[in-house]
Amino acid sequence: MTTAQPDIPNVCLLHEPIVGAFGLPADTPFVSIKGDPSLRETVPLRPRQQSRLDQIAGAVLAACATLLRDTGVYAIYIGFNSSEVRTESIFNPFAYEVHDAEDLVKPGYTARHFVAVPYEEKVRTIAWVRAMIQTGPLRDYLPAHWLKLMDEERTAWQPLAADRIDEIVRSFNVLRGIEGYYLRNAAISLSEGIVRASYNCDGTYIVRADYFPEFVRINTP
Repeated sequence: MTTAQPDIPNVCLLHEPIVGAFGLPADTPFVSIKGDPSLRETVPLRPRQQSRLDQIAGAVLAACATLLRDTGVYAIYIGFNSSEVRTESIFNPFAYEVHDAEDLVKPGYTARHFVAVPYEEKVRTIAWVRAMIQTGPLRDYLPAHWLKLMDEERTAWQPLAADRIDEIVRSFNVLRGIEGYYLRNAAISLSEGIVRASYNCDGTYIVRADYFPEFVRINTP
């Protein structure tokens, strides 16, 4: 009598996510994703319009850099076209907040909605929460290869230096100023150590945060 064997899903060893659970590999400074061809082809027909954020970009980007450096915020999304700023905080890591760019630079707004935390304490908290989850009861659900990868990544993780944040965030304005193909939205995650930059042609670059200023220098006049 033959015993029925459980269905085992096919495993493809040749394909990996564009960005996996552990970010970009150390030897991969960036990856690119091509956007919708219809948007690429119509770029000349869609001239850039000044958004509300564009008019105060310097102040908004300075506020975003301050949030990443001096508060509990560990990830920020900046929508240049929509004037939307989305933040994620260590105080509520499974949620995000959405702010209007004009409100973000009003007197008293950041003091009311964000909590000041030393940068070193924030990155320690990121590492602590990650370790607590990955070594806690949920660990029993992980297959062996995930355990190995998670333990290696957790041990090797190095946070972005705080003094790199201002240069990275200022670079968004440089990319926004490109003629023709310009930045539409951008995001930076301290926990993953990556920057995501999407353009009006619908193409996207995902770049290691510590490499991002060099990426901008290479790709701008």
